[in-house]
Amino acid sequence: MKVFLDVGAHEGSTLQAVRDPKYGFDRIYCFEPARSCWAALEAVRDPRVTVCRFGLWDRTCEHALYDGGSRGASMFEDKFREPPSEEVASFVRASDWFREHVGDDDQTYVKLNCEGAECDIVEDLIESGELARVRSVMIDPDVRKIPSLAYRERELRQGLEASALTNYFLEEQVMVGATHRERIQNWLRVADAEERSPRAGVRQLAYLISEARHGHREPLRAALHVPPR
Repeated sequence: MKVFLDVGAHEGSTLQAVRDPKYGFDRIYCFEPARSCWAALEAVRDPRVTVCRFGLWDRTCEHALYDGGSRGASMFEDKFREPPSEEVASFVRASDWFREHVGDDDQTYVKLNCEGAECDIVEDLIESGELARVRSVMIDPDVRKIPSLAYRERELRQGLEASALTNYFLEEQVMVGATHRERIQNWLRVADAEERSPRAGVRQLAYLISEARHGHREPLRAALHVPPR
């Protein structure tokens, strides 16, 4: 099975990019702890999509989530210059979830954009051996935005290098493009996630036409290389 894990799904920008049939994902899991984002994710009518109303971390617990619903929502309060709003959110240990849901034969692609929690998640997945089972992971080291934890970006990079794994990319390496959709799809192109066959081409064409009919024209503009407005 070909699987995509969107860790830090927010309101679905990455989800819309990876629904494109040219990737052939059988299952797409969206992990989002902020309750205000759930409605947008669950409004996507796609039987492949499962919305997980929790975040991944290195432990299973309830924890404060600051500025929930914003693009910069974080578990770490000192990321914000002004006192942020606060809600209690649920988190599940990443390695436990992987062991239960990711099969040995699955082709798994993971986006990690979780405003500082990525360091703990990556460490947990490396130590448990679960990261080695992933086909490709894109890691956005947002921990640099948190004054008390900024030093952990260096530890993250050193830990990845020491792991001898070659299945990961850091954000600056592959997130290239004018829109979020283009950046995600550039990573997946570099990671060789696209399916190239006449049948896949037909499925993608049908998808582009259907999305345009429903008012979602970004996929068609991207396919035709029309600059965003």
